[in-house]
Amino acid sequence: MNADVPTISFGQVLRNRQFLALWLAQLISNFGDWLALLALFSLVAFRWQGTPYEVSGIFIAFALPWALLGPVAGVFVDRWDLKRTMIASDLVRAGLVVLLAFAADVYQVYAVVFALGAVGVFFIPAQNSIIPLLVRREELLVANSINAQTLQLNKIVGPAAAGFVVAAAGERVCFYLDSASFVLSAALLFLITARRPAGTAGRGVGAVLADLRQGLSFLWQHPAVRFVVLASVAALVAIGAFDALASIYVRDVLAAESRVFGFIISLIGVGSILGSLVIGRFGQRWSRVLLVLIGIGAIGAGVAVLAVTGTTAAALLISFFLGFGASGALVPAQTLIQEETPQALLGRVSSTSWAMLTVAQLVGVGLAGKVAEWIGIRSLYSAVGVALVLIAALSYAYARLRHLLRPPALPPPPTG
Repeated sequence: MNADVPTISFGQVLRNRQFLALWLAQLISNFGDWLALLALFSLVAFRWQGTPYEVSGIFIAFALPWALLGPVAGVFVDRWDLKRTMIASDLVRAGLVVLLAFAADVYQVYAVVFALGAVGVFFIPAQNSIIPLLVRREELLVANSINAQTLQLNKIVGPAAAGFVVAAAGERVCFYLDSASFVLSAALLFLITARRPAGTAGRGVGAVLADLRQGLSFLWQHPAVRFVVLASVAALVAIGAFDALASIYVRDVLAAESRVFGFIISLIGVGSILGSLVIGRFGQRWSRVLLVLIGIGAIGAGVAVLAVTGTTAAALLISFFLGFGASGALVPAQTLIQEETPQALLGRVSSTSWAMLTVAQLVGVGLAGKVAEWIGIRSLYSAVGVALVLIAALSYAYARLRHLLRPPALPPPPTG
């Protein structure tokens, strides 16, 4: 822990008008995304009576662009103007999401969702790259904490709002509202004036591949960034297995109804919000690597307890704990990447990291069902919990050996 790091308040970061514009844009567009997502599941699962395979295909269609395009997209994000990239991404998605209102079958839905994911592959690394240009280095953890709270707040409020809109006006209105949210987000992004220095970039496939190798080389050769990404990848395979079967756990182990599953999802969101608040307020002086490992270990302990107890009361309490641990891992991990990666490489490193995490989660989701059929869901959750705790413990030992647990190298507080 570094006692010399000044404490940054949430209000201090939000008083930064450029970051405020970015935050409001995210708040509005992410809320619109939840409206569209819930309307999409309502359309496919209930109105069209889609099969479980067809419904799960929505998630796969959205995630595949990250696995297929993520690293290459990062090359262009590092070449292009970040503000223009985000605005263009919002406007293109505003047009694409309207097409969902006219989709006639699930395959048309998949095509549009895949296109939305492909455009989003450019937006998220551009957003991660521009944040360090808007706030000071010592404010990064708090800024990322605020963004994480926003995502989780929308995760709690958005589904309820979507249910009301779908019931009152139908799924199409949700898609139109999401389109409008992208347009409003783009308008807010126009207020950002931060620019990074222009770099030189070659043309052609060879130049793109060379840029891609440069980003991968930095990710692999930087000890702290490589360590955090690989630890997160290993953890997300296990977390993906947990997420994939959460509803089955509620049905078969807790013998509860879908209402309990909804409560669990909401409590994970509430725990994530509180976890982000705590990390942003009290984690500024702590090693980012240590915070990530504590978060992974906390998730593992929570999943293990779920496997052992098997009661609704315990599941609700542990769900809050799981959300808290997730924020403890994700917010510091993103902050460390932003702090340690040169601005010229941040798009590539960020997008490659997201691609690896997406693939890891897909692997966990894909394996979960078969493994649960073989050993049972409680045994699977026990294995997941133990695996996460072991990942955290062994990673901690390795991090200590390689001196990766150093506190953030931030400027000391002003004197006089």
